[in-house]
Amino acid sequence: MKRCVRNKFVGGFVVFRFVPVFLLVIGALIFNVSTQDRPETGGWKLRRGSKEWSIEFGYAPMQPTFFSGKKEYDTDGRQFALGSFRWGRVIGTTKGVTYEYLFETMPIAMALSNEVTDPSPSANKDSDKSKYTVRQNTYGAAIHPAGFRFVFLPARRIKPYVQTSAGFIFTRKPVPVPQSPNYNFSGDFGGGIMYSVDSRHTVNFGYRYFHISNMNIGEINPGYNANIFYVGYSSFYK
Repeated sequence: MKRCVRNKFVGGFVVFRFVPVFLLVIGALIFNVSTQDRPETGGWKLRRGSKEWSIEFGYAPMQPTFFSGKKEYDTDGRQFALGSFRWGRVIGTTKGVTYEYLFETMPIAMALSNEVTDPSPSANKDSDKSKYTVRQNTYGAAIHPAGFRFVFLPARRIKPYVQTSAGFIFTRKPVPVPQSPNYNFSGDFGGGIMYSVDSRHTVNFGYRYFHISNMNIGEINPGYNANIFYVGYSSFYK
């Protein structure tokens, strides 16, 4: 019990100590571009052929069970954190909606309070090691080569959007239970708003329902879900 509490505290500390730094960076970028000349009316529009680089940080304070039903493992206390870089290209635009292809890498994909095999000597003496588990933070990375975003009201300064993506996630230890593999399929869907600081830069706030599944290639396929709320910063260029 003490170990579980300590891991939860350490995980929270690791995640939240980077939040102020990230927000300071975003604030500095906003201040820098906001001091530049503002575009003419309609200058907020995303143009076809424009490319995007963005950075994003997200955190899931809980693991949901809706859409997938009650889990066969304990979901209490599980959290998720991610940090990602994204490249995109606007592939089409109309008066009401803009279409964008996205390629995303997540060098930080961390399952907090993940259930892993107990490494203690007393647990290793038993032949059935699956009976002994502890909660630990599990580090991983993911890549989502198939992503699409649909931006509505693309000529407005505040643009709502929906997006989805899919790919793979690799973790140092199995997620979400010891019987799972270290590599899984991952996907998400969600949406948010883009706020145009100027004609080329946006600050993004959104939500993504993040799902991990081994597609039945593991011993069992319990699945993992996370409600991730994120903030990001994007730069568009030709």
